[in-house]
Order: sequence, then structure tokens, then C-alpha cells
Amino acid sequence: MLPNFLIIGSQKSGTTSLFHVLRQHPQVFMPERKEVNFFFLQQKYRRGSEYYQGYFAPAPPDALAVGEASPGYICHPDTPARIHQLLPNARLILTVRNPIDRAYSQYWDNRRSLSEPLTFAQVVDVALEPTYHPGRLGYFSRGTYIQYIQRYLEYIPKENLLVLRFGELKHSPGSFYRRVFQFLGVDPDFHTPAMTASFNPAAVWENYLYHWFFTHPSRTRWLPAKLRRFTFFGPRTPWQYPPMEDRLHQKLLEFYRPWNAKLAEYFSQDLSSWDR
Repeated sequence: MLPNFLIIGSQKSGTTSLFHVLRQHPQVFMPERKEVNFFFLQQKYRRGSEYYQGYFAPAPPDALAVGEASPGYICHPDTPARIHQLLPNARLILTVRNPIDRAYSQYWDNRRSLSEPLTFAQVVDVALEPTYHPGRLGYFSRGTYIQYIQRYLEYIPKENLLVLRFGELKHSPGSFYRRVFQFLGVDPDFHTPAMTASFNPAAVWENYLYHWFFTHPSRTRWLPAKLRRFTFFGPRTPWQYPPMEDRLHQKLLEFYRPWNAKLAEYFSQDLSSWDR
């Protein structure tokens, strides 16, 4: 058993919500694990297709759609060819989000996990590049969507790639999921309360140790990854990250302008004002 569809991205663009909803559809099978990451993690890929098939062995024989969700697939340079080689007829789903909002969300997600020692201004100074390189966080390169879409279209027909906007998921979830179900050939009228649920709400831990590191990000350089989890204790409270500095927002607007223009041509829509 191999999958016939993949959610290939994008990170911080609603893939977790999509994963949970699809797992509830009675005609869809997805493994419990999100982010299998088979096609770009070398230690997994070298284990071969039999290893990969193990994730889908529990799929019922009458499942119409069998798939997995690994948001890193969209930008890794080796992934399109590898997917095409093993799954030449697979249908691929990509969600895209305002790239500035996506990058800022990723940054604060890493800050909340105490894995980012830089301020956002420092990140803009050192990491503002258009092309993703494996091993880097890719705060900004992950948002130059059109170059990755074009790379995939070298291997698959356009009708096998569904590109959806994050704003539709937020503002019209019924329409968003209906399009996904139709694309996968499953019952488009299926409905679940999960369609309007939030699966990745931002929250922080309420303890002194965590708060100290969270408010002094540069000090996390000296906090070994194995020790970070020991600061994650106590109650958690909802948290909203602060607004971005205007000068940084303007700089990112200029950076993404040509990439968004090309993506707008792909959509045949005006993307000058992305949905939040």
C-alpha cells in the first residue's frame, strides 16, 4: 500500500488542521503521525519504499484516498523527483499563506520553543534569501512559493496539484474542505466540527524558568536542546505575538513583491492584499 495523495506544505499554513479533518473523513486514511518526511530525510529515504509502505499498512482496503502530510516537501530540492519516481500519479495539496505572516508565525513558534536566539530584526538581517537550502530554517525562502510550484510542475501535470490559500481556510472552511474532498474523489458533503477548530493555538508556559528564557532569547544559545523540555512545565496560557515593526514589514513587502507577482499570475488573482 502506497499513498495516492500528499499534503506537501506549506509550514504554518493550515496543514495541521487539514491533516486532522482528513483523518476524520470515512473514505480517507492517513497515518497517526503527521510529518512522515520520508522524501527529504535521508535517514528515512535510504530505508526504501517497503519502510515507507509500513505507514500505510493499516489502511482499510476500501479507502478511496490514502495519504500523508509533510509540509517540508514543498521546498526541499530533492523531493519532487523522489515523489515522482515512487508516486508518479499522486495528487498533491499545497496551502499557501501570506509569506510575511507565515515567516513571522514560524519565527515566534521557534521563539516559544526556545530554539531561536535572535530577534526578528536580526533574523531579517541574516536570513533574507529567496531559495531554500536544506539544514536552514528558511523563514523567508519558504514563502517564495512559485519557484517550488514550478519545480513540481516539471514532474507532474498541473491538474494533479491543488494550491489553496490559507485565507480561504480561515474565512470559508466549508468551501476550502469541499474543494479538497472533490480533488481527492471522496464524499464532498462530509462535515465535522474539526473544520472550524484550531489545532495549533499559540500558548506559553507559566513558570519563571521558561519565562526568563523566553524573554531573553539570546540566552537560549547556552541551553542544550535536551534541556529545553525541562522548562516546559506548569499551566499554559494563550499568547499572541506582538505586531511586526513597520520597517521590517516594508522590507519584506519589497522582498516578496516579485515572487507574489508571479504567484498571482499562477492563480490569475490579485495577491497585493493577502487574506490574514
